[in-house]
Amino acid sequence: MPENDILPPPARQPDYASCCSQCQATLECIAFTYSPSNQQCSLKKSIGGGGNPTGDKISGYNPDKCGGFVRKDKWDIPGNDILSSPVEQPDYASCCSQCQAIFGCIAFTYSSSSYGCSLKTSIGSGGNSSDDRISGYNPDKCGGFVRKDKWDIPGNDILSSPVKRPDYASCCSKCQATSGCMAFTYSPSSQQCSLKTSIDSGINTADDTITGYLLISNIPVDAQWVQNGVTVAGGNEPGNATNQLGLPKGLFIDDDQMMVIADYYNDRIIQWKMGDTNGQIVAGKNGSGNQLNQLSGPTDVLIEKETDSLIICDWGNGRVVQWSRRSGTTQGEILIDSISCHGLAMDDQKYLYISDVGKNEVKRYRIGDKNVTIVAGGNGQGDGLNQLHYPVHIFVDRQQTVYMSDNWNFRVMKWNKGAKEGIVVAGGQGEGNAPTQLSSPTGLFVDTLGTVYVADLVNYRVIRWSEGAKQGTIIVGGNGQGARENQLNYPESLSFDRHGNLYVVDSVNARVQRFSIQ
Repeated sequence: MPENDILPPPARQPDYASCCSQCQATLECIAFTYSPSNQQCSLKKSIGGGGNPTGDKISGYNPDKCGGFVRKDKWDIPGNDILSSPVEQPDYASCCSQCQAIFGCIAFTYSSSSYGCSLKTSIGSGGNSSDDRISGYNPDKCGGFVRKDKWDIPGNDILSSPVKRPDYASCCSKCQATSGCMAFTYSPSSQQCSLKTSIDSGINTADDTITGYLLISNIPVDAQWVQNGVTVAGGNEPGNATNQLGLPKGLFIDDDQMMVIADYYNDRIIQWKMGDTNGQIVAGKNGSGNQLNQLSGPTDVLIEKETDSLIICDWGNGRVVQWSRRSGTTQGEILIDSISCHGLAMDDQKYLYISDVGKNEVKRYRIGDKNVTIVAGGNGQGDGLNQLHYPVHIFVDRQQTVYMSDNWNFRVMKWNKGAKEGIVVAGGQGEGNAPTQLSSPTGLFVDTLGTVYVADLVNYRVIRWSEGAKQGTIIVGGNGQGARENQLNYPESLSFDRHGNLYVVDSVNARVQRFSIQ
């Protein structure tokens, strides 16, 4: 157990039993390690990270406890599984330790009779169980929701009065199970849980209120956007200064209104606060190259919240890299090598999805795992429903349905989880500029109603395609190729903020445009 120490310097004890006795007498201690040769006794708050030692070290732990996790006996959590089947573990604590070691795991269930350990992304619809099932969960996390401490949402209530819940995760679970709930507030001191329809009017608060919310809520079916865009990044001619961009490609909008841009020609990732005239280079400050402190033509980027890191499609180097956002970071680490990565997405269960344009397929990958699963395409280049031809940008919804811009087939495809072939949801009528057609579709977003928003690259427009519709509707652009406020010049990608404002990477114009929702 290399970490999780309660007392930084180990204490000296004459034997294993005395070390165990010290653990039993110490608050929070649920495990310990003891070395007979030097009589060192280290007290632990968790068995997470335990493994075979090289010396004479002995470990002891309480099999019924796990630091930081709430235990619920005769309680099960259906669904939300990380692994395809349970793994065998000798006890509750060992199952918990495995959860702590797996990226994205915030809950688990354990059966003492079968030794089955199931890892979960959320406590979701957990409920009473008649068998010996035990659940453990992290009370401070909830899959799929953004957490904001000291933040309140006045109004927008679903319930006439708050309900009582023991912790943040349980309040989140209540929201997930309630139709129309897009956010919630929770007070640890009063245990009051309030469910909300939106995060609009959210404010800072001095008390202990915590807000959890879905990053994107429903965009109204009849929503319209101002036709003249406002430049929020770049727009100062192509270049490599911090107020310029060079053929930008991917875009990620953080929940605090921070833009992160894959600056393709400048071989860098640049971060831009709303309202600033200059961005900040956060990855790739050292020119084009294949060293760990370099990038080469990055095409997409996203923020992984739990590790506070960037995940980047390093296109020119044929790899996916992860780069910490913490200050002082000078290089990234390679997650996947030898891949023609173009687009990235991450689902609520922290699976990473990657479009591989070289193999015409979309792959799913769990960070820290070597296994990669093909979830779309993989049947060679073509225009069949089980094929793709240069899939670029991708989007994944909460049901793990994968959408992709099938660029050279001039269509957007939808692949349901586990499907052997996809469904055409936009375009697919050959290349053109009619309402039924697309021309090299790129950036992609799908709202909670199933409406597809796509950057129609060579038609210089963004088009909306309602679920089941036979044709799309232009929402911005479509006024010819150009640099005026109502024009686009090869729109490469798009995103929305939590208010429904649209952001478009206007690539050849070397700018990001915001189109405000009306």
